[in-house]
Amino acid sequence: MLHKISDFVNKIRVIHDKAEKLYVMKYSTPKAKQASIDNMIQDIQAMCYMVSQDKKEYSRIDDTVDEKIAQDDGGW
Repeated sequence: MLHKISDFVNKIRVIHDKAEKLYVMKYSTPKAKQASIDNMIQDIQAMCYMVSQDKKEYSRIDDTVDEKIAQDDGGW
């Protein structure tokens, strides 16, 4: 996983918020313009795609910092 779990959760929350906004755009009276609805759908799809492509194994940031410190030769 490229990001922290909190970043992942926040991204999902944004997708959820956009989906709720899309629902209002589509079903409220008056409806939003079809172009606006289509743009919102594409935005949500793009965000979902980005989440789906984050397939690396999750590692804690603290773990990677400790590994880098252990590998660091101090520039010598």
